[in-house]
Amino acid sequence: MSTTRLLLLGAVRVFQPVHGYLLRRELLSWQVEDWAHVKPGSIYSGLRTLVSHGLLDEVPGDPVSYRLTPDGEVEFRRLLAAALREPDPGDATRLLGGLCFMTALPRADVREALRARTLLLEAMSSSASATVRSIEETRLAPAPAVELSALIAHRLTAELAWVEQLCGRLDAGHYRFAGEPGAPDVPVDGLWPPALRELP
Repeated sequence: MSTTRLLLLGAVRVFQPVHGYLLRRELLSWQVEDWAHVKPGSIYSGLRTLVSHGLLDEVPGDPVSYRLTPDGEVEFRRLLAAALREPDPGDATRLLGGLCFMTALPRADVREALRARTLLLEAMSSSASATVRSIEETRLAPAPAVELSALIAHRLTAELAWVEQLCGRLDAGHYRFAGEPGAPDVPVDGLWPPALRELP
């Protein structure tokens, strides 16, 4: 899955019609260079690629603006659901990109995706722990391989704990999701809504 593709489609979806400069400025304010490794120049080439794949339309003007096509909406939702549902210990950017746009989905869909993620994380964590035990018992791998496997197991355990906490916040009513009053979360006068809504 391309995190860059998800970020570009999602940001266009929020601001459409939007020109490349505004999109670039917004994404850089999210510090995508640091956590998603999206370089400023790749934003423009990414937009052109998405147009060539029929996922974005160009809106004539000076400068040219972009908006999602129906196929772009389908691809955005597919990438978003996969980012929330499918853990990838080797690529944390997928989940980070998904979190940027999770409120674009209904709350129930996000909870279902996170439930599926929890099951996969539990299986992966159990497998990583079994690998540590196997290396220690058989001594058929270099000793530092224990540390590598232990680190993977700890990262999975930490992510599991975080997912459970996030699910608790969602169940308590935090954030505004698609289909809920006041949704979707979009900037008003240049300011995004608060991260956590006031609870009664």
